[in-house]
Amino acid sequence: MEELREQQVSLNDYIRILYRGRWIIVISFLVIVSATAYYTFTTQPVYETAGLVMIKEQGSVQSQLFDMSSFMKKETMINNQVEILKSYTLAEDVIQRLQKSPHADSLWILGKREKEDRFSVKKWLFTLLRLDTMEAEEPTLEDLAENFREYAISVVPKRDTDMIEMHVQAFSPDEASIVTNTWMEGYQDLDISMSRGEVSEVQNFLDDKLQSMQQELTNAEDALKGYKEINQVVELTAETAQLIQQSAEFQTLYQEARTNLEANERRLEYLKSQLDASQRSLIEQATNLSSPAILVMQEQMAELIAEKASYEAQLRGAGMDPKEDYQLKTKDQRLKGLQEKIVEETKNLVARGTGALNPLNVSEQLLTQILEIETENKSYKSRTDEFQKIVVKYDKRLNSLPEKSLKLARLEREAEVNNNIFMMLREKYEENRIAEAGQLGSVRIVDWAKPPKDPIKPRKKMNLLMGMMVGFGLGIGITFLREYLDNSLKTIEDVERMGFPVLGSIPFITSEKVSSNGNGINGDIRRIESRLITHFAPKSPISEAYRTLRTNIQYAKADSPIKSFLVTSSGPGEGKSTTVANLAITFAQMGARTLLVDTDLRRPVLHGIFGQSRNDGLTNILVGRTTLQQALKTTQIEDLFLVTSGTLPPNPSELLTSKMMEQFLNEANEQFDIILLDTPPVIAVTDAAILSRKVDGAVLVLRSGQTVRDIIVRSRAFLEKVNAKLLGVLVNGLQVNNMYGSYYHYYENYYAHDGKDKKKSKGFA
Repeated sequence: MEELREQQVSLNDYIRILYRGRWIIVISFLVIVSATAYYTFTTQPVYETAGLVMIKEQGSVQSQLFDMSSFMKKETMINNQVEILKSYTLAEDVIQRLQKSPHADSLWILGKREKEDRFSVKKWLFTLLRLDTMEAEEPTLEDLAENFREYAISVVPKRDTDMIEMHVQAFSPDEASIVTNTWMEGYQDLDISMSRGEVSEVQNFLDDKLQSMQQELTNAEDALKGYKEINQVVELTAETAQLIQQSAEFQTLYQEARTNLEANERRLEYLKSQLDASQRSLIEQATNLSSPAILVMQEQMAELIAEKASYEAQLRGAGMDPKEDYQLKTKDQRLKGLQEKIVEETKNLVARGTGALNPLNVSEQLLTQILEIETENKSYKSRTDEFQKIVVKYDKRLNSLPEKSLKLARLEREAEVNNNIFMMLREKYEENRIAEAGQLGSVRIVDWAKPPKDPIKPRKKMNLLMGMMVGFGLGIGITFLREYLDNSLKTIEDVERMGFPVLGSIPFITSEKVSSNGNGINGDIRRIESRLITHFAPKSPISEAYRTLRTNIQYAKADSPIKSFLVTSSGPGEGKSTTVANLAITFAQMGARTLLVDTDLRRPVLHGIFGQSRNDGLTNILVGRTTLQQALKTTQIEDLFLVTSGTLPPNPSELLTSKMMEQFLNEANEQFDIILLDTPPVIAVTDAAILSRKVDGAVLVLRSGQTVRDIIVRSRAFLEKVNAKLLGVLVNGLQVNNMYGSYYHYYENYYAHDGKDKKKSKGFA
């Protein structure tokens, strides 16, 4: 039960804190929401579009550069495509495409800015600083490409698919869709260009060779025709013609092997050009690796090529077609198997080579392709050497012919060889053209971007909701922070928690509220009314609070009645003089003969409150210049008498500790029912501590929201040192508008209506 009560009190404390800081919360809420609303409704809207592309596994040389046998390699391939999409090269290409488009003059991404008619802080600041008159530099292609990469685009791979989403943000829906579609087109064209790169290299090589061979063929045919016309030679013998045909066939095979070797060299050069310096170095290390097993297989390959060439020469010498021979096909299969074993063994050797290659930097399939071409080149080189040997043999046989027949035979062979090579190149050229046309790239555009209907930024509802939450949160945070940093006492509960008995609390009241019901009252009288509220508004809640204080003082000591007491405070400005004046009035109003003495001999104020002269007061009594009866001043309140401070002395503490002070108090006790002393603050001087030993008790006044905890603790310590009888604490100036509940409304309603039973002030005589 006790625990529940503490929780309830704690909750009330939090509510009171929030209520006291309600204006901070309201202002914070309004400021944050206003700033958020201004930003939300004045900022340039941003639109976003998305296009969808698919990375196809087959159909391009590029796709063959990646091994799709495992999820990790597939993920690496997608990541590579993402990096290509973000690359500076593609960004430059997209910017150049946009600059050539019919929409170039209206695209923000190209540095084109339309005139803004609406107000903005940035625009106003630029105008104020005259920065808007400065000529803006034309952005370069590098700047536009960098801005495109950094701020306009984002790439999102679709999980567990071969799809990639391409997002573009722009200040208009049309621009967002235009830039996205241009970006996708540029990406697709780049992919096709990369896919056709290897085939295009071979195509260019074959084209050059074709033109060269066509010229050589024309020259050879012209030379043969001219020789026949000049020497009147029509044809050779059948044996010589057969020898020439066989020599031409092997010469053709030799040139074909050389052509294939050169084409492969161009392919290798292109593939290696796609790598950076570190990757090329790793590839070179891989292709130069060898082992005894590889050397043996390479020797076997060379022997098989020589054997195959010799057997092919025998078949051609016998007039048989090598393409239909079963043994020759078997040798071709064995040769292909050896090549595959060499490539596989080299790959295994690389894998065992202590990580010489980083699989994240070099594609395994790219390595495989390069190794295959390197192995093919070795095969072509061996084949070229073997066919060259056969060609040399046939050349020796031709050299045995007569001079006239030898010249004609060489011309016939040269023409036939050039014709065969030309036809072979034509065939390869057409095959390569078909292969190039079939390279469609690995990128397929699935969804084209469309202009969005709504902007993605600013999100008006979300921003306003967040602004309200932040405004409330910031206000509450500031309120609790202020409460945490504020060490002052504000409520009765705060005082009670420190162990002080609370005699009562006096709400704060302004003179405007008190005097608003009085007609024709000047400013001085209004100020006095605010001090003496128990006289001018006896039925007000404030007056009732003073009467409650009076009752609590009377019963503060059950064993003996209290006849004299002093009212002090911990520091100046806490309302002790106003409190003692109103408290004296409440005692007088109940019929007690009351004496109010101003013992603040440094800064007396009671004479001003009651409109009396300060002369002939307490100090005059203490020095023997006047008597109590002569110093008494009557007030308008019945049964209330006042002794002012008198002339201000240089030694107030000595006067208050004198025997004359004791005699004064004894005499006053005989003539009055109740005596109240207004003393200086207890911490400032020792007057209050001195007088507290001469009266029945002391009342300590503190002001809500002003008196700090340490000060009131020190004040009690000073009083306890002199064995003063502390009756309790009065919480003065309690801010009722920081409270909640029926008391506040009761108090407000009282002053909102003109009470008919209020006493109207006539001023003091």
